[in-house]
Amino acid sequence: MEELQRVRIRAGGGYTVTIGPGLLPRCGALLAETIPPCRAAVVTDSTVAERYLPAVRASLEAAGFPVCHFIFPAGEDAKTLSTLSEVLNFLAGQHLTRADLVVTLGGGVAGDLGGFAAGVYHRGIRFVQLPTTLLAAVDASVGGKTAVDL
Repeated sequence: MEELQRVRIRAGGGYTVTIGPGLLPRCGALLAETIPPCRAAVVTDSTVAERYLPAVRASLEAAGFPVCHFIFPAGEDAKTLSTLSEVLNFLAGQHLTRADLVVTLGGGVAGDLGGFAAGVYHRGIRFVQLPTTLLAAVDASVGGKTAVDL
């Protein structure tokens, strides 16, 4: 197994970016190193869910994170206030609290939509991004830039 690289970002409260191959099937164990197991809501699009959600879900559950998921239609057209409202209603319907976790899985749309939802749900719930493209990884590493289109 190849070595992981971890980079500490000193912005806001600070956070760590973990880089390396094969992270998705190991994400649960890696998250459990810094976050006590809690409920995890995975926010992803329909294309990414089909390919990666089963492995991510299994990894999170094996590490003690009960998982629920919200899948939205793939594409930039889903990054709207309407979809944001659906995500927020989903989180509330799952009775997530600020002690729980939102995990975005996928590209920039998932990161922007899920990150924005995490920022406004209960005035902020813990948030982790699992980017699945190089562009999303670079975008996610900057931190704090989340939004929906008007």
